[in-house]
Amino acid sequence: MTERSAMQTAKALWHTQRIKRLIREHTGSGVACLLSVRETICADPDCPGPATEVRLTSMSLRETRFTIHKPLSAVSHSDISRIF
Repeated sequence: MTERSAMQTAKALWHTQRIKRLIREHTGSGVACLLSVRETICADPDCPGPATEVRLTSMSLRETRFTIHKPLSAVSHSDISRIF
């Protein structure tokens, strides 16, 4: 692994954890849910670049999925607030 790819991986992990923390704080779910956050290629022609996909699974196995049409690094607290 090159130094550049290691740095990109570290930044992506940091932003992923930051977004998970924002979602847990906003929903008040703490660790009582399964949460998956990843950056993906957006298939929507109106989306200018990568998008962030989020899956939230409650302890009762109810799954909620949503997409934020921004890369991981650009997702903010207001983006999370608009979804919930």
